[in-house]
Amino acid sequence: MTALIAAVTSVLIVGLLAGLVACAGTDDPLRGRFMAFGTEIEVRLRSSDRGEGHAALRDLGVLFQRLHVDWHPWQEGALNDLNQALARGDEAQPGPELIAMIRRAQDFERRSQGQFNAAIGGLVRLWGFHTSNYPIEAPPPATELIDRWLKHSPSAMDIEVRGPTVVSRNAWAQLDFSGMAKGVAARMACDLLVNRGLGDALVNLGGDVMICAQGRRPWSIAISDGRDGIAEVVQLEGPLAVFSSGTAQRWGEWAGKRYAHLLDPGTGRALGHSIQATVIDRDPLLADAAATALAVAGPERWQSTAQTLGVDEAIIFGASGLIGRLDRSQGRTQP
Repeated sequence: MTALIAAVTSVLIVGLLAGLVACAGTDDPLRGRFMAFGTEIEVRLRSSDRGEGHAALRDLGVLFQRLHVDWHPWQEGALNDLNQALARGDEAQPGPELIAMIRRAQDFERRSQGQFNAAIGGLVRLWGFHTSNYPIEAPPPATELIDRWLKHSPSAMDIEVRGPTVVSRNAWAQLDFSGMAKGVAARMACDLLVNRGLGDALVNLGGDVMICAQGRRPWSIAISDGRDGIAEVVQLEGPLAVFSSGTAQRWGEWAGKRYAHLLDPGTGRALGHSIQATVIDRDPLLADAAATALAVAGPERWQSTAQTLGVDEAIIFGASGLIGRLDRSQGRTQP
């Protein structure tokens, strides 16, 4: 799913192929693999209760598939039904999950000064990113089509929430939660595991990672530099999320020129800079949305956007390597 596939596989779990834990027996993590959100999801549980672990993994599979259908930005589901109602100017009652996502999307858009905008579904479709097949071998949209979309300035702020009911003041506001959905899914998955006493777990959604709770020992996670290399390996304890977004993994190509799948809501164009933003935060939804916002903000504006969003830590790479790093726990920004 396109912005659901827009979260780039750029944070690699150390030992994903070689095995994270060398020990055998019950100390070896129980693993479950699922397909949802256009990517592979892997869940690792450090638990001696294998029966409860297997039961939890089965329930997670059901959860991920339900969310995949409900939040799909262009196939039939709850989000698609909501967007059709918004386009008609009709009131809709999408349910508490989608309403909560709308409210968070509005908050992220406000705090990021528009760098994050969940109402650009129409622009994503215009660029041909409502697909699961990459690279895209089609021309970018015509300038007049982009300018027409910009004239209407779709924004999550155009959507009004009235209790259980939502309505839009702008028919061009079409929601695409690709920059949020994995963060919400990670939180819901961890809540399920923690409530069952299985919080010593890691959820890896196509490279975006959530460590559910503090466990017996830290998890080793490698941070990619966005150029198929590992920048550093960190030892992290939960609850903590590591999410990334960037221009290197999915793209379109036409007439020998490549254009990134990440779009700037302010210009309506694909990002013109090479960038990868990794955000580390206790809140996986914030980490997910902020990674997108920082990538859009680019080398000149990422610091101010990170500050207004209030992320704990951000690591930014460009075409030539490290651009900078923000670490609020240490109270410093490194150029």
